[in-house]
Amino acid sequence: MKVFNHILKIRTKRFFLLFFSGVVLMPSCSDDLLDKVPITEIVADTAFNTEDDVIASLTAAYDALQWHNVGGNQTFPLMQQGVRADDLHSQSAAFWAIGAQYDQFSTITPTLASVASVWSKWYQGVARANFTIQLAEGFTNFETPELQDQIIAEAKFLRGFYYFELVRLFGGVPLFDTPITSANQEQFKPRSSQTEVYAFIEADLKNASETLPLKGGERIQGSATSGAAYALLAKVYLYQEKWSEAVNAAEQVINQGVYGLESSFSNNFIQTNEFGLESVFEINYVDGLSAGDFNDGSQSQEGSGMWKWSFPFLEGYNSFNNFIPRQELVDFFDDSDQRKAATFLLPGQSTNSPGLAAIGWDPVPNDFGYAIGVNTGARKYFLTFEEVQDLLTDFQSPLNEKVIRYADVLLIHAEASLMGGGGNGSNSFNQVVERAYGPGNPAAPSYSKQGVRDERRRELATEGWNRFTDLVRWEKADGGGVIQDALNAIGKSDFRMPRDLLLPIPQQEIDTYPEGMLEQNQGY
Repeated sequence: MKVFNHILKIRTKRFFLLFFSGVVLMPSCSDDLLDKVPITEIVADTAFNTEDDVIASLTAAYDALQWHNVGGNQTFPLMQQGVRADDLHSQSAAFWAIGAQYDQFSTITPTLASVASVWSKWYQGVARANFTIQLAEGFTNFETPELQDQIIAEAKFLRGFYYFELVRLFGGVPLFDTPITSANQEQFKPRSSQTEVYAFIEADLKNASETLPLKGGERIQGSATSGAAYALLAKVYLYQEKWSEAVNAAEQVINQGVYGLESSFSNNFIQTNEFGLESVFEINYVDGLSAGDFNDGSQSQEGSGMWKWSFPFLEGYNSFNNFIPRQELVDFFDDSDQRKAATFLLPGQSTNSPGLAAIGWDPVPNDFGYAIGVNTGARKYFLTFEEVQDLLTDFQSPLNEKVIRYADVLLIHAEASLMGGGGNGSNSFNQVVERAYGPGNPAAPSYSKQGVRDERRRELATEGWNRFTDLVRWEKADGGGVIQDALNAIGKSDFRMPRDLLLPIPQQEIDTYPEGMLEQNQGY
């Protein structure tokens, strides 16, 4: 299937380059350009002739998920979630400016280039999804039954996902529900409220969940399913404290019967088990299509830069250890918790690699030589020594990134149930806990509000999609104190309420809009 994705992605990129460059370069060099009527709109009628062309548009909408660099600035979700919170250090030495800026709140400002890049990343995804929806709705040459509805549903899932990232990070944002294909269209919209954005996301995900197939029947491996749409919808409800709706959406996933927990937690993060039993939605990567860098700024990312960016210095690994687990996070795990050895590379730990052992690096050193006094590496994006040798380019990893796992769904169900949403949340919670600790382990936490919160942190640590915004929603639910307590535990002292609950609206966006139309977040 990844070979097919190789071909499809190459075709998609060539298609879009030809299409959009054709819009700009359409006039012939031999014609008198002054006699030409200016081209003010993109017309899809002649550019998209087959259903494969529409699929190529949809594939381009998925591409934004892969981008770790936009406009020359890193956009790893781990920066906004793990580094900004209490899970990760940004670096082992003072050489990564962007990471250092996210590691403290005083340097996250409206003019920070990487904030603008995060905004741009998700809005480019929205724009591509909007284009696909409009294209598919008006396309009349479909040959495959029900393909039209499926494409629209997948694009709506993606649009809902991208807006969920935007509203969690920035608060209320401008809502664009149609593509801008003409200079005559409205180019600017004011910010919608968070409530309005969430309502828009809910509508997209409900439509997608009712249309998309079950896991196992998806269009291609890695494309959105009804389970993914219901799971994301459950999380959207969770963030709004719509407890009964979150329980119901989570139970839609549970009752599909196609998901389960891996018996070994570590199986979620190995190449030989991608799209496995526990996978609800993940970002599909392949290596070797773009060999220029490990976080390509040209939006042509096809392999993951996470392994180089986050893995410790080891012989045979040209890695950079920029996402380093904080000691407080490591110590938060009991030694009997099987997730500990799968989440962290600990001093003296074995990687079970014959290749590393042959050069004297397995087990790994007792001292990684970090400048920050921590001796732990992030392991969920780990590649074995043998896998590194087989890469087409060692700049990028083909290891997929998990966005939603079934364990996340169970913990959403457990939390929403505990908060009054109904359902048997204790059963969902106990499934996660027993997998981690084994049955009857006294180290396992109880089913309580704090127990669920603690397990979300342990279960999802270093994956990049939850920690900071989980703290924000718990801060609001408890009326204060949650974030400050977490940050005090690691010695961060520059957090300011309410400013730092959200990222700033990029100043360049405010300056581009008509004066006074795009309001800044409070405190910036």
